[in-house]
Amino acid sequence: MLLPSPGRISGWWIAMALEIAVLAASAAYAGGVFTYEEPEGPDGRLRPGHLVLVPFGRSGRPEPGIVLRRISGRSPARSQKGDRVENGRARKTVLRCLEEDPILDPQRLEWAAWLSRTYLTPINECLRLMIPSGLIPRREPIYERVSGPIGGGLEQAVAVSFAEQVLLTALAEGPLTQSEVHAVLRDFPLAERRRALQRLLQRGWIRRGWRIGERRLPMLRWVRLKNLPDPTFRLGRNPAVLERRQRLLERLREAARPLPADWLQAETGCSAYDLQQLARWGFLELFEQLAWETFDPYPVPEEPPNLTPDQALAWRSIAQALEAGRFHAFLLHGITGSGKTELYLRAVAETLRQGKGAIVLVPELALTPQTARRFEARFPGQVVIWTGGMPPAQERALWERVRRRQARVIVGTRSALFVPIPDLGLIVIDEAHDPSYKQDIQPQIPYLLPAYHAVDAALALARLVGAVVILGTATPGVELRHLAERGVLEELSLPRRLRGYRRRLMEQARQFGASLDRFVEVETEALESGLPPVEIVDMRQELKAGNTGIFSRALEKALDQVLRRGQQAILFLNRRGAAPFLFCRDCGHLIRCARCDLPLAEHHHPTRWVCHHCGAVEKPAARCPRCGSRRLKGMGIGTQAVEEAVRKRWPEARVLRWDLDAAPTRAAHALIWQRFADGEADVLIGTQVLTKGLDLPLVTLVGVILADVGLGLPDFRAAERTFQLLIQVAGRAGRGLFGGRVILQTYRPDHPAIAAAARYDLESFYRKELAFRKAHGYPPFQRLVRLLYWHADPERAREAAERMGEALRHHLEQKEAPPTAMIGPAPCYFSRLRGLYRWQILLRGPDPVAWLRDFPLPPDWRVDVDPLDIL
Repeated sequence: MLLPSPGRISGWWIAMALEIAVLAASAAYAGGVFTYEEPEGPDGRLRPGHLVLVPFGRSGRPEPGIVLRRISGRSPARSQKGDRVENGRARKTVLRCLEEDPILDPQRLEWAAWLSRTYLTPINECLRLMIPSGLIPRREPIYERVSGPIGGGLEQAVAVSFAEQVLLTALAEGPLTQSEVHAVLRDFPLAERRRALQRLLQRGWIRRGWRIGERRLPMLRWVRLKNLPDPTFRLGRNPAVLERRQRLLERLREAARPLPADWLQAETGCSAYDLQQLARWGFLELFEQLAWETFDPYPVPEEPPNLTPDQALAWRSIAQALEAGRFHAFLLHGITGSGKTELYLRAVAETLRQGKGAIVLVPELALTPQTARRFEARFPGQVVIWTGGMPPAQERALWERVRRRQARVIVGTRSALFVPIPDLGLIVIDEAHDPSYKQDIQPQIPYLLPAYHAVDAALALARLVGAVVILGTATPGVELRHLAERGVLEELSLPRRLRGYRRRLMEQARQFGASLDRFVEVETEALESGLPPVEIVDMRQELKAGNTGIFSRALEKALDQVLRRGQQAILFLNRRGAAPFLFCRDCGHLIRCARCDLPLAEHHHPTRWVCHHCGAVEKPAARCPRCGSRRLKGMGIGTQAVEEAVRKRWPEARVLRWDLDAAPTRAAHALIWQRFADGEADVLIGTQVLTKGLDLPLVTLVGVILADVGLGLPDFRAAERTFQLLIQVAGRAGRGLFGGRVILQTYRPDHPAIAAAARYDLESFYRKELAFRKAHGYPPFQRLVRLLYWHADPERAREAAERMGEALRHHLEQKEAPPTAMIGPAPCYFSRLRGLYRWQILLRGPDPVAWLRDFPLPPDWRVDVDPLDIL
């Protein structure tokens, strides 16, 4: 069939238009999807999934976008500017294609559409999660002079400011970029510079274009050993410098291959100057390569151990599902220390054998170093560690390794789920109950990101690509257990605790002078033993007995025994600082954060007052701001107070504290864990970071300083969170040769969550919690949607919430929703955070999302589908 040439049919021509999701932050407020004209030439023939640059907005700023679909039909004729004009509006043309092949496959595009429908978020914001920022070239405005007064007429021009004159004079010599314009006008205030640019653009005397920079490919620096120095050669005068340089050369000699410079520096402690100096002397060669063209710095893979009977039974079901190659989801319910990670490793190995890729999600990578190391050791060179907040160059380098199939296993936090690994065959989510798998909604984030839950998103993705999902946890949440009972998940059980394998345990027994008599040998070389016993201490009785200290008599005695035997203990308190609040002992005034209206916590070393919600820090005041009294006192206890009490009571003990104050970076987290694992401390004090991924054989005591923290919050999940946290932290004890015990200090010993945690009674707690949820209409029997609004003005926040409530109430009446479907509007429990007043509306029903799909939600409201809390 012959098609008419362009312009033959009354100004119309036959062409293809493209629906493109523009990834600009402002695009979401207009729906996120726009129609563009396909470019002619080599950038034509675009397909769904292609990454492109398109002009967006009035300024025509080049923005990245993803092609969603091609639209066939007749395209309108061009305007004088070259744009297609249809119904009085110009249709712009794609600027360029950024990647030769589509970067997202049809399944990922369909998944993005599912995320958009499920979480009521524009699809462009869902696609943004899948695109590393390093793929997008830098765009900068560039200005050139078009017309206007020239030469000596500048000073006579009407309403031309001095800043405009300076800029016009500079532009007469040639175009200037945005940064160069600011350099020319550096003597003027920023507001005056912007006014000058705007006025000249409005007059048409200058024109704005865009300079698109070339994407710099991420490079990695490598080190190769050329030759070893003569024994008489002095590598340095300082003994420390000499030692680390010798260590560096020896490590390269052992590796017998090039190693990454940053990896080598971290391992040997050498500096960049050491590398440069040794290269000048001719001992090393430094060179750069594309970050994804890597050598293998990892050790020889470890051999997998034999499975226990419980593991073998669970593995049989997983292996069958992997062999079938279809979607299947498992709930792997294994108590702490039961060997779940080994099943993850087996599943990944089988997936790789089939030529497919695997994603392994962990709650917080900085807190689970053992998990990452085990995967790297089992699959050397195949593992990419992915976390949020990486530099763009590093993010792109890892993304390219996955895309080019050089790495087939991704281990990371929830954002790793969005890395488009080819031929995905397996998704593992460890500690699937953990709240960190839910994307939080924050006012400081300028994007309308979907408030997704990684578990739900993973199940949806696996259905689309035909992958297997393993959800591993020692404390499955109510919703997960309910899904298993309904048959959505197949539940696998690991009811016995695995201490280790005979050969390794015998080595430890010889090292520490212990016995293996307390262990039960199973059919394989593995040895098993029970969970550590839990003792509940009623702190009310301690007060009656005259004990007003932090530690109960039972905990003091237990710590004495642990320190005397040379073992280790963990003390857990889910509160940072020295005291969680401060008040005046004369007038009762509570010291609050000026931005959050919440109590400030007292911190020591140095002494300061800190808001744990917004991070504000205040210098301690000498007097009460209300009555002028000097009797200000911190009340309650935090991890710093516990540390001070331990050092005072046991001055000979070596103490480490592990919380956000002591470990603000990932490297600091890993360092604290490594020091404690190496036996450099006797007591480890910390917050909930202690509950994840720690396998420490010398820990024989876990003391929970206050088990009640969080129980009093007005949230339907408060009891469940407390129960899970106590079970997890109790599981840190008794994982080695010496057994262990757990002591829970509480003022509410009869609370169902604490009593059930002390018995490890998940079934009883689950049944009671399920009955409570059913009686009150909470998940899993009803779904929740939370609408959030915040504003710096309390009256405007209240008025906006009331307007939304009225409009939504009318909308629900038209939908014939029950009267109980809407709760609010009302201020949030934390009514003011970071200087913003917060209001919320809750929708409750079988599918409240459906009620909102045709409701015009204002862009300044945020939607949280299936919220984890309603605080």
